[in-house]
Amino acid sequence: MLCCIPRHAAHPFRMEALNHTLFLWINASTPSAAALLLGRFLSNGLIYLFPLYLVLSWLRADAAGREALLQAAVSAAIAMLLSWSIAQVWFHPRPFVIGLGHQYIPHAPTASFPSNHLSFAWAICAGLALHPVRRKAAGLLALAALPIAWARIYMGIHFPLDMAGALLTGLAAAAIGLPLRGSLIPSLRRCIEPAYRLVFAWPIRKGWMRA
Repeated sequence: MLCCIPRHAAHPFRMEALNHTLFLWINASTPSAAALLLGRFLSNGLIYLFPLYLVLSWLRADAAGREALLQAAVSAAIAMLLSWSIAQVWFHPRPFVIGLGHQYIPHAPTASFPSNHLSFAWAICAGLALHPVRRKAAGLLALAALPIAWARIYMGIHFPLDMAGALLTGLAAAAIGLPLRGSLIPSLRRCIEPAYRLVFAWPIRKGWMRA
């Protein structure tokens, strides 16, 4: 009985109730075909903006810019490892697994917390923000991540707190990768650049890409 639960033990239940309430507030109930199309794109398509930004920016970046891009990529890799580890330690079911709300895109019944998509996206933003030359881009990409977070709740495959957990995971990943900024990241750039120059020698000679 609830009256027998100590006050401190009731906190997780209140948090989960809030999580469910916020989810039901955002989750679509009677969406139009256009809303579902937009939700599908934002849920699964917009995330490709983040790796695409890293790849295309590399082509015109100087050494400092490339190191910021590599910092972001390393942060994203760490975030994916952290997200996987959290899911192994604490499995939180997705809304459709417990029969809550409406699900509009197919998804395996994997752990919902934290969101892998947003852990990846916000880790890239946090990694870029560690380098002054890419802080403006980090802010713009962080704003672009917000509709992804909204859409994955709207389409019924994540809870709001999964997104909060993803933000913390992304920030933690960038913090873990911060000591690598002055050692591994420059070395990694120097290792990659010769292969890049070899593969893209012709467009580099044409001036379409930076050496």
